[in-house]
Amino acid sequence: MPAKVKVKIIAGKNLPVMDRSSDTTDAYVELKLGGTTYKTEVCRKSLNPQWNSDWYRFEMDDSELQDEPLQIRLMDHDTYSANDAIGKVYVDLNPLLLPSIPVMPKCRWSGDPSSNGEHSTNSLLSGWFPVYDTMHGIRGEVNVMVKVELFSDFNKFRQSSCGVQFFCSPSVPHGYAIQMYHGFVEELIVNDDPEYQWIDKIRTPRASNEARQTLFFKLAGELRRRIGVKALELGGNAVIGYSQCFDLEGELGVVVRGIGTSVTLTKLRDVPPLTILESNNEE
Repeated sequence: MPAKVKVKIIAGKNLPVMDRSSDTTDAYVELKLGGTTYKTEVCRKSLNPQWNSDWYRFEMDDSELQDEPLQIRLMDHDTYSANDAIGKVYVDLNPLLLPSIPVMPKCRWSGDPSSNGEHSTNSLLSGWFPVYDTMHGIRGEVNVMVKVELFSDFNKFRQSSCGVQFFCSPSVPHGYAIQMYHGFVEELIVNDDPEYQWIDKIRTPRASNEARQTLFFKLAGELRRRIGVKALELGGNAVIGYSQCFDLEGELGVVVRGIGTSVTLTKLRDVPPLTILESNNEE
């Protein structure tokens, strides 16, 4: 189904000093999603910049959103030399692509006539994200707001798995009940390793690191989408016991594997939040 993504860059804090002469930074932000890129204005001479940008808009299919992370790169503007990279943030948009799971009274199934079938949705993500550089580690934070709007599409041939939730725990997630177990789902993807491409011989170590880092994010998203499609084909709306692993096979490429169990989940009503102590006791 088609989707619209809106991103607003609000502020940054605790950025590193990039201009030694003034002990400040002339920071701006690059946004990339799919083939579309935007840039904010430069906030000069500040380690805690305030952008309060307009909303930047992207349009793409939901299956692409599942594979592609939103890339937020912070840069230092230089007038007489190349701009310097401060760090990067990858935002997984899959949590914003989840339609509702039916809500039911505690200890009642959604098929019960007394269940009113309430639904809840989540399409807004906001907060402070750590800015990470593969050469220097954490280099401050950036405050971002992301909104996603999905449009209904009943094409049965689409390759999206929007609505399928993934849980790493093999047990029933807190606040949910399992109506049905559908079966085991698995997937494997092989891709070329950027560090063994010819261009890696001429690009910087940072660019080489980021190429592999970006690939890992994309492969993880594609893997979840493919497994989610298989879960939907079995009649499920969630995958529990989900596990994925990456194998670096040298010149043969990168291999990512994922496994889990397809189930149908229903959310329970009036369930108290799980405390840390209760969580430890369950383990």
